[in-house]
Amino acid sequence: MTTTELAEYKLLPTLQYSELVDSVGKSKTWFGLLNLRDYPADNFPDAGQIADYIFAEIAQPEIQIFLLLIERQHDEPWAGNSDSVYIQQLCEIKAQKTNYNEQYTEIIKRGCVWKNMLPFDNLLGIITQNTDNPLESVAKNRHCVIVNTAQPLNLEVLNIQKPWGYEGWYTGVEKRGVVRVTDKYGKTELPHALTLFKKQLLADYSIPLILLKTLNPLAEDVVGDLYYEMHEEKWEVYVVTEIDKTAWPSGTGIIKAGLHPNKIAEYQQNHAEKWSDVLIEDFKQAIAEYEKIRRLIDESAEEFSNELSAQEMSLRKKAADFVGDCPVKVGDIVSFPVFQLHSLRHGIKVIEFQTPHYERLIVMFAQKVLTQKHWDTENALSKILPEVYKQPELEILHKSDGKLVERFVDFPQFTADRISLDNEHTWDDQLGRQYHLLINVSGQATVFPENGQSLFLNHEEALFLPVGMGSYRLKSTGDSPLICLKAMPK
Repeated sequence: MTTTELAEYKLLPTLQYSELVDSVGKSKTWFGLLNLRDYPADNFPDAGQIADYIFAEIAQPEIQIFLLLIERQHDEPWAGNSDSVYIQQLCEIKAQKTNYNEQYTEIIKRGCVWKNMLPFDNLLGIITQNTDNPLESVAKNRHCVIVNTAQPLNLEVLNIQKPWGYEGWYTGVEKRGVVRVTDKYGKTELPHALTLFKKQLLADYSIPLILLKTLNPLAEDVVGDLYYEMHEEKWEVYVVTEIDKTAWPSGTGIIKAGLHPNKIAEYQQNHAEKWSDVLIEDFKQAIAEYEKIRRLIDESAEEFSNELSAQEMSLRKKAADFVGDCPVKVGDIVSFPVFQLHSLRHGIKVIEFQTPHYERLIVMFAQKVLTQKHWDTENALSKILPEVYKQPELEILHKSDGKLVERFVDFPQFTADRISLDNEHTWDDQLGRQYHLLINVSGQATVFPENGQSLFLNHEEALFLPVGMGSYRLKSTGDSPLICLKAMPK
């Protein structure tokens, strides 16, 4: 957004406070208050753009730390509430000399955001007491994260319980839960952290990020099996990270996906060109028979008989036999475009990347469905891809001594790579105009941002890497080889 475009908002006259702060500190700190509480958030640029504009307009060379407090409304559509919430955003722009002659100046931009409104006088008091490190003092007081446009954000995992186990969310934002970013000062809900400097963190991408999560099914057969489901909008990919040996003693698990090749061969032989129509109809009928007994069990308040249990098992197997078996070991990858029937099974733990869509059609489930009162069998099976499932082929992007980078999915909305590094080896990467999501599968990584502070990334820890970082170096610093997964939007 240009200076001319920002000037049209007439922001300077709306400053309620604007002056140098009196203090005993060494830094000359300017502090301003901009009240936008009566305006919807979409009516104005992000806080970083506003701070840049006002900082340039103030144009006082003696200012070393520029602080702007913005009070505004913010929508939270993920909460299922149409009412806006009031938030406070504190932006800091710091001018820092970069050489011993102090001829060159580096501009560092950081900020924090919180929802529990703090009276202005209280906030001014916190800043006055520590004008050399005002942002740190406020973040500590408000227990919120300091967002730096040149530094990764640590993604805190949020566990969401499921009938079959639990999901570990890293970027999920919806009514069931909102993930947070975290640092030594506190925690901040991810969407509020991203809106602070939206343009420099996300460029032109929207706040719903690529969804990153772990799926952690129980090891018990049936109880730990997920829905047989299909998606019309959501694209997803699994990377197998653990196989429970109590469930799969050989170390090879089975994920159900696509149509079973034996069924396809049988129906092609018996029904020629009409094979897929007949197969789907028989598949629907098998599920319908199973659904009747499933509902009888789910709606019964009494213990069901051994005879009923055996019948349930027989009908479940009859329906499940229409679906193919995809053998997987640790490190294997399975991807599911739209309209691909699939079910992750018990004892197989995966890391998942997916498009930010919260939809699925349930084909069948061996437990009581708690999220809806019906199955979507008819709708789903009329749209599935009538084919044998094939695992994705990996594309080698780079291979050299101690380094291997493979692209394991290339969806219309995002790509995902696996970076494998031997101890002490490094990988340099550019962000361009795309944010990155990074999660550690094994080993230990040290991430070196182009202009930020280095940080460790341990097993199953994840980072959001903002566009403003520019570039970074990934180094394997653990005792075992490093494996990281990276996803970025298109």
